[in-house]
Amino acid sequence: MEAGYSPNEAIQFRNCHSVDEQAALLDAWNQSYCQLSRGTFNGSVTSFMAGGVKVLVERLNRTVYQRGDVVGHKFALGIPFQLEGHALLSGQTSHLDALHVFSGRDGFEFLSPDRHVFVNLEMEPAAVTDFATRAQLESIIARIGAKAGVVNIAPARLQQFRDVLSVLLDDVVRAPRLLHDRESVSALEKAIIFGLSETLHDFPDIAQHERGEARIARNWQLVRSVRDIVEGSPDCPLSVAELCARMHASRRTVQYAFEETTGISPLAYMRAVRLARVRKELVHAATVTEVATRWGFWHFGNFASEYREQFGELPSETWRRNRA
Repeated sequence: MEAGYSPNEAIQFRNCHSVDEQAALLDAWNQSYCQLSRGTFNGSVTSFMAGGVKVLVERLNRTVYQRGDVVGHKFALGIPFQLEGHALLSGQTSHLDALHVFSGRDGFEFLSPDRHVFVNLEMEPAAVTDFATRAQLESIIARIGAKAGVVNIAPARLQQFRDVLSVLLDDVVRAPRLLHDRESVSALEKAIIFGLSETLHDFPDIAQHERGEARIARNWQLVRSVRDIVEGSPDCPLSVAELCARMHASRRTVQYAFEETTGISPLAYMRAVRLARVRKELVHAATVTEVATRWGFWHFGNFASEYREQFGELPSETWRRNRA
C-alpha cells in the first residue's frame, strides 16, 4: 500500500496492490474482498470528511466479490462514475444509472466489474450539526429503506448529482485547506445531502427498491452458500461434482446460477476463492507449500502458474514481500 498523503492531511489517498489492503480501508464497512478475474490488482481509495459525511472515491481494476456490513449508526451508498461489465448488488442488477445502497440489516454482497469507479458516501446523521440538514438526511434514509440494493434513478437526474460531486471533488483536491474551514465544511455537507435529496425527487417508495429480481436473487443465494462452504474450511469441494453433492443441487442448476451471477464457471469461482485464501494466509505462513497444500493445490507447478495468472506475481514473491 502506498500513501499519497500523510495521515495528518485532510485528504487521504491510498494505492493498493491487493484486494485485502483495499477492503481494510473502508473500516466502517466490515468488508472482505475476493478477486475473481485474473491479473495484477491495482486499486485506490481517496477519502475525506465533510462534517457528518465521509466521501470515499474507490477504484478497482479487477472483478471483485465484496461482502460487508456497514455499522448501524452510519448510512452508506455509492454513486457509480464508471461501471463497465457484469455487476450485481445483493441479487439485483447493478448498472450506471442507479444509486447503490450498501447499508441494511442483512449486510451486502457486491460483484463489481473490472472497470469500477465509485464515489461512496458514508453518512452519520448524529454527526450532522445543522438541524435542517440532519432532518433531510434522516428523511432520505427513511425513504430508501433498511435494505441493501439498487435504487434506479432517471439517468439525467443522476448525472446532475455526479456533476455536483465532480465539482466538489475538484475543489477539495485543488484546495484541501477548505476541509479545515468550518463554513466550507458545512457548505460541502449541505451540497452533498441536499444534492442527494434532489436526486431522489422522483423516487416513489420503498417497495420499488425492495422488489429485486427474484431469479437472480435465488441464484445469488446459491453463490453465497458456495462461498461460505469454500471459505469456511480448507476441507472444501475441489470439483463441481463434489460441490453439487454438498449443495444437493444438479450440475445444471449450479452451472447456470454461476454463469448468470458471476459470469464464470463454478470451478473457476472455487479456484479464485481458494487462491484468495492462499494469498491472505501467505502473510503469516511458514512456507508457501504449507498453505498451498492446505487449500488443495497439490501440484505446485500448476499452483504457481494459476497464482501468477490470478494475481500477476508468483506465490513466492508474495511470501517474500511480506517478510521484507
